[in-house]
Amino acid sequence: MAVPALIATALILAGVGLSLGGANDAGRYGDRLLAEAAHRSGAALHIEARDKGGAPIAIGPAVTGGVTVPLADAMGHAIGTLTAAPGTHAAATAAWLSRRIYVAGNLAEPDPFIAGAVHAPRADALVEKMLARFPDLVTLALHVAPPGGGNIIAASSFGRIGKPGDSDDRHVEQDGAVLREVTDSGTRLAVELPLLDRTGHSIGALSTSFTVPAGSDPQMRYVRAVAVRDALARRIPSRAALFAR
Repeated sequence: MAVPALIATALILAGVGLSLGGANDAGRYGDRLLAEAAHRSGAALHIEARDKGGAPIAIGPAVTGGVTVPLADAMGHAIGTLTAAPGTHAAATAAWLSRRIYVAGNLAEPDPFIAGAVHAPRADALVEKMLARFPDLVTLALHVAPPGGGNIIAASSFGRIGKPGDSDDRHVEQDGAVLREVTDSGTRLAVELPLLDRTGHSIGALSTSFTVPAGSDPQMRYVRAVAVRDALARRIPSRAALFAR
């Protein structure tokens, strides 16, 4: 990585008070996400977006003389722009960011979502593996109880770490229910189903959603949710392993 890029990345990380390996950093989800993108690309980055109510969201220091490209959310809806330092693969970085933004408002949410919640690096790594393996995956969240705690979002593709489970999450975890909902005018199927470890034991709830190709039956995407769940199960020896350091 070139020296200017290293300096730019260091300034971004210092400016938002983040360390990529930190367990309980304070800030916004967008700050953490942009810091990781800057680390990956080796360049300074800046996001200008608006939430669904029209409120502006600016992430990262201004980038002078950079390349500006459109930024979308995980469903492909335009939410703003990404500006990257010259010589950066801005479009590829924008695509990487988009997979990790469910709605623009995610960027302004606190990270962790609940004060005191701790990031689980092993669970985070599994989310990244699933995003790479399943290109039609829109959102992914592991609702699992850490040792000594209650059901929370332990890892996800859109932040909200530490958010307590709701009645649907408990219904899935405790009763083995499978919940399906077609949203976004039929273009997205959300499926929540029990999260399993490699022995087949239920250890929480897994929230997924997928894009639905035009003209196809949304319910047929259910098989994709099962495929994600099974791929995760093979990589989870136990609930405790998700939170191991």
